[in-house]
Order: sequence, then C-alpha cells, then structure tokens
Amino acid sequence: MAEKTKLEIIAEDARKRLIVKNVYNGEDPANGYSDTHTRALSDQETPVYGKGNGEYLNTYNFNKTGSDIDINGNPQYAGSGRKAAIAYNESKWGYGPNNPYNVPNINTLQ
Repeated sequence: MAEKTKLEIIAEDARKRLIVKNVYNGEDPANGYSDTHTRALSDQETPVYGKGNGEYLNTYNFNKTGSDIDINGNPQYAGSGRKAAIAYNESKWGYGPNNPYNVPNINTLQ
C-alpha cells in the first residue's frame, strides 16, 4: 500500500474529529435523519433548520416548503419571498402554481 500524503492524513484526522458531531446516526432508528425529521421540515418546532415539507422532492407545495422568510420574504426587502415572486410572475407572464409553464414535447411536434 502506498504511503499516505499529508493531505490524506489531515483529512482523516479532520473526519475523526467531525464525525462525532453527526447527531443523526443509523445506530438509533429514532435519531435517523430523513425527509420527515423535524429539522428537515419547515415547521414551528424547528423553523430555522427545516426547508422541506416531508414529501420527497416536492417543490409544488409552495406554502409549506421553506422558512417564513422564503415564503413571505424579508421584511427589510419589499417584494422578496416566494409569494411576491409568484404574484409578479402571474401578473406579468400568466404563469403560477395554477397555470404552470410546460415545455412542449418535441417528439410530437411536426
């Protein structure tokens, strides 16, 4: 086996120190991390951490995905946030959650 480089030695040492900080481990099923873990959800229990809604890759549930600032915007910046962006897109372009933009299927075009 080849001798380890200094970078490999440093990386392995850092990994040993950092892995103990991983509080989500497979040894305790109740402490496993998943898309339904409270720190993954955008809920009142852990509002700073979570951004998801508990549904795998669901990006269409606009009012449940993201933090309050993601949804409603930063009070310091008028027009920020998803609701303002959706309202702008609907008024300007006509596209929104109820009228999504769809890419045509080029295989059926003649």
